[in-house]
Amino acid sequence: MRVAWLLALAVLSAPPAFADATADARGVAEAFLRAVAAGDADAVVALYADDARLVWPGRGQEARGREAIAALVRRELPAMRAAKPVLVSLDATPLADGVIAVVGHWEHGAGNDRVAVRTSEVLVRRGGAWRYLVDHASIGVAPPAPNPRGRDDRRRRRGS
Repeated sequence: MRVAWLLALAVLSAPPAFADATADARGVAEAFLRAVAAGDADAVVALYADDARLVWPGRGQEARGREAIAALVRRELPAMRAAKPVLVSLDATPLADGVIAVVGHWEHGAGNDRVAVRTSEVLVRRGGAWRYLVDHASIGVAPPAPNPRGRDDRRRRRGS
């Protein structure tokens, strides 16, 4: 009983930045979604730290620093808005007070054109608000089609 009480006390006394990591990360993701849906480039850019690094899946969709991020967001926002991104899941891990690592799963597009997007993010608390320091998104590559013969042709190609 005493161990359970001590464990409960440790969890309840955890620093707020640690206890609320998922809620804080979800808040940033939801602000991103609202800004994209509204077509508000300034609101999207405001979610990034001045020294942030952004890497999105498309060729040329990489930027470092607020000015470069603003240019990329203004260029890509119409397509992002049309894709209607949806947050599917989010897993936040506090790294230190004021630093959160986030892995997210999103969907973009509609119907058969829906694409799964994975994100790896680092959020930092600056000026009283959470901001993206690193925002890296990727689109998974489809797994290879199964071999219709039911065997591994790699061995045959190597001459084994």
